[in-house]
Amino acid sequence: MPDVFISYRRDDTSGYAGRLYDQISASFGAEHVFMDVATIEPGSDFVEVIEQRVGACDALLALIGKNWLASKDEQNRLRLGSSNDFVSVEITAALKRNVEVIPLLVGGAKMPLQQELPESLQPLARHQAVEVSDAHFTREVADVIQSLERRVKKPALDVRKRIKPGLVALVLLLLMAAGVGVWTWQKAQHDRGDAGHQANISSPVNPPNIVADANISGNWRAVLQKEAVTYETYFTFDVADGKLFGKAIYPTGEAGILNGAMNGDKISFITKHVPNFSEEEATFTIEGHISGNEIQIWMQDKDGLSKGIARRVAQLGRPRVLTR
Repeated sequence: MPDVFISYRRDDTSGYAGRLYDQISASFGAEHVFMDVATIEPGSDFVEVIEQRVGACDALLALIGKNWLASKDEQNRLRLGSSNDFVSVEITAALKRNVEVIPLLVGGAKMPLQQELPESLQPLARHQAVEVSDAHFTREVADVIQSLERRVKKPALDVRKRIKPGLVALVLLLLMAAGVGVWTWQKAQHDRGDAGHQANISSPVNPPNIVADANISGNWRAVLQKEAVTYETYFTFDVADGKLFGKAIYPTGEAGILNGAMNGDKISFITKHVPNFSEEEATFTIEGHISGNEIQIWMQDKDGLSKGIARRVAQLGRPRVLTR
């Protein structure tokens, strides 16, 4: 299920944004739609928070109304392109992180020309825009939703590709073992001819067991405990060529997976986010051991170690603190 970020300007397209949010939430679930990062906690680096939120999404829908390009602040300066403009920061972050960006033209708006945009937003002009009319809003947004499902959906991992490296290594080991056996047999024949003594032929070397990467792609709910506190954390995982991608949803906020790696039945990664109760960035180092449909989780931060079990779930939820 794709995660979608809705970017809009309140004095331009707030009504359309609300309708868009309701329709996409009905299709993907509210937990997969992000909007209104204007509620960022005081003291937080809003540029960093926006980049984290946008970076955790699969697509950004940029709502463009008639006043989107010409909107001005209290000092009568153009908002677009300002380092303090949420809309500019959101779209720039999406373009920079190669997030799918779809301009939605509402209220009769036209797509801005490249030369009308500030330099950081000029790549937006190369993205195919979608006109959404008032009369056919529901139908045309439904088309956008179908497009998101086709264009953003992560391809299923090919099990054969994941097992192939292990098979290659196994074949190489077997060939090496066979070579050792032939060499030993030839040496024994030579020794027997020279000395008339029989030599024991060595048995082939048994290759070590090679564990193929487990298939953990999808959503997981972990119940973790740190001292007397028990809480939930949700994960979305995707694996490609031994690298682990996805995101974590903590009771304190969301974070993308960084430096993710998978080796057989073991995973490791880190996350960084600014908790909603703090001004400091929190870094978590996570390791896991996969056993069937469970992952044993160890999660370390500056305040201590959390441990628990993660199990598959159909969809992500809102993490809760279960006991204190």
